[in-house]
Amino acid sequence: MAHVMDFFKEIKVGAKQNHGNMTLYCLLSADQAPVDFIILDAALASDALSITEVTEGGSVPELKVVNKSDQKILLVDGEELVGAKQNRVLNATILIAPKSETNIPVSCVEQGRWSYRSKHFGSQSRSMSANLRNRKSQTVTMNLREGREFRSDQGVVWGEIEKKYDRMSARPSPTMAMADLYESHKDAAASYLPAFRPVFYQVGIMVFIDGELAGIEILNKFLSFREIHSKLVTSYVMDALETADPDNKPKHRALRSKARKLIQLAHLAKIEERKSVALGNDLRLESERLVGSGLEFEDNLIQMSIFGSGNGNDYQIRDRSGRLKWTEQAED
Repeated sequence: MAHVMDFFKEIKVGAKQNHGNMTLYCLLSADQAPVDFIILDAALASDALSITEVTEGGSVPELKVVNKSDQKILLVDGEELVGAKQNRVLNATILIAPKSETNIPVSCVEQGRWSYRSKHFGSQSRSMSANLRNRKSQTVTMNLREGREFRSDQGVVWGEIEKKYDRMSARPSPTMAMADLYESHKDAAASYLPAFRPVFYQVGIMVFIDGELAGIEILNKFLSFREIHSKLVTSYVMDALETADPDNKPKHRALRSKARKLIQLAHLAKIEERKSVALGNDLRLESERLVGSGLEFEDNLIQMSIFGSGNGNDYQIRDRSGRLKWTEQAED
């Protein structure tokens, strides 16, 4: 565990990238985790991974994963799985062992469908928006502490998707699928992406929306981070679009000192460790200001997502009552 937390002592806040109301800092490291794995999209593309319902009848909170390869496969919290009886997202980050079969915990993000569209799940290179992932993750953490395994509060997940439809003034789809919400804003989201590019030695991002912390993402493997970069950035763009105003040119404030302070707070935060669904240990981070979750394997931090703690069940991305505030220095 000490080695995991030392990661935050060594992290560097690198280049700042801006577009609209969103500011991103590249998080850099001189080293990466000495663990080999491939990520979800690459595994599906090479037919190394099969994801299906656990039985013909299915079970909303779990799916069956078969790793047919000799490589470890990393599934990241919030990644969307599309197909079978309904679309789902991952409840935790999971490192699947080679040549193994695992039941994985998921949440439904398409409440109006329970019928087969395909036998196997695929990926559309989407991840649940950062704000929704935060809310989902907090319910998973509460259930873990109460001995309910890696389950989310499904009602909260559905409710948050409905609220996001409202906040983004999107017409409800027949199944209230998260995928349909993304599709309706695909062009607007695409306009952000050219401004945010991965750089050498990058293992993470820290994102601010309207000058306030939206989240921190770590994937401690240079090539894997580059491969998942667009998916992670888009998950924040989907929140930035809620408050974007095309008629007003945003003022990008100097946030580097705040970014550095947040890295210090992450290093000092309390970490709960428990056995993961598959390889390694699940991590739950918590402090007065931050909450997060991630995965370590053989004492190496593999992945972590960190968010502002907000104010409990009322946390929303546009509610500043729970955001971090201190004096900022003009260092950018």
